[in-house]
Amino acid sequence: MKFEMPKYHHPDFEQEFLKKAPNVTLEEVKVDGISPRNYHALSVYPEYFKINGKWVLATQSRMDTVCVANDTLGEESVNIVEFRNLKKGDKVVIGRTEDASEGIYVWTQGFLTADENTDTFAFRSGRSRETAFSIDYDTLYEVLRHEKANNGYVTLIVGSALSLDTDSRNALARLIRNGFVQAIFCGTETAAFDLEKGLFNTSWGQEHFEKEQNTTRNLFETLNLARKYGSTKALVESGLVKDGFIKACVEMDVPFVIAGTIRDRLGLPETINNVYEAQNTMRSHARKTSTIIMMSAILFTIATGNMTPSYNEFNGEIRPVYMYTIDIQEFAVNKLSDRGTVTAVSMVTNVQDFIRNVDRALNS
Repeated sequence: MKFEMPKYHHPDFEQEFLKKAPNVTLEEVKVDGISPRNYHALSVYPEYFKINGKWVLATQSRMDTVCVANDTLGEESVNIVEFRNLKKGDKVVIGRTEDASEGIYVWTQGFLTADENTDTFAFRSGRSRETAFSIDYDTLYEVLRHEKANNGYVTLIVGSALSLDTDSRNALARLIRNGFVQAIFCGTETAAFDLEKGLFNTSWGQEHFEKEQNTTRNLFETLNLARKYGSTKALVESGLVKDGFIKACVEMDVPFVIAGTIRDRLGLPETINNVYEAQNTMRSHARKTSTIIMMSAILFTIATGNMTPSYNEFNGEIRPVYMYTIDIQEFAVNKLSDRGTVTAVSMVTNVQDFIRNVDRALNS
């Protein structure tokens, strides 16, 4: 199949209701981190703001953020920021309607062709274990080939299930080494299980998962070794780690972001325990991500999906950000759409099988 990136088209600003729409109302922030009343909270949809008679598109629109505008004549622009990052003097967009009546217009048809009349921005909906995902796989393969050929930015969210299978670890490592992955988000145990396998040939203390009782002795030994060496990078460079996707990340200079949780018993040296620092680091990658694949990590998936724009500007062009959620549970893949991220393609399948399929298609 031949992949074609959907073309974005702006609304027809010659429509009477858009021409007659008022300029957006702005109100200055009085205290850092406190928004004025009746602020306009953004969604994942493309949104335009009328400033000095000019409609300005907000790129990087995402959940639970606020729009700060620059209304200097000839320099009209908007910046999408988290509420906690508001600064005194910032001019915040005020208004709760989205039909242009307050200078705010939400446009859901930017990627639809002329013969499409649906008013949804979703690529897919209503997925279940009975859904046939063949076309989704084929499209994903073409998307990833396109990203590699055009310097795209692919971010993966990786759950621990992937770390527990040798073939899955090897598949992900090959994708990293062959240039299909630009960043990884995961939890401490996901990274530590992968390192444990590379160090001791065990995952959760077991070599072949033949025993009922899992053990954490090798897991904690792995964490302690990384802390002893001062960093995961130094541990990998010691030569002790024989394989795995963390080793591939280190050797290919692919960043991995490990956000700490309340349940973390011991973190790798790179684990970010301050939640705002972790969010800032994740957002720094999410803002430039063009395709994101979220695999069997529901909490990271929801958090990352809601901070990732569903569209963005790359090389001067507006294009969709491709999102995929992969999990064996229907609840997990549908949870993200329930929380407001409507553009994710959901695939109900074993993540270990999924990553091996992707590896075979792209690296064979």
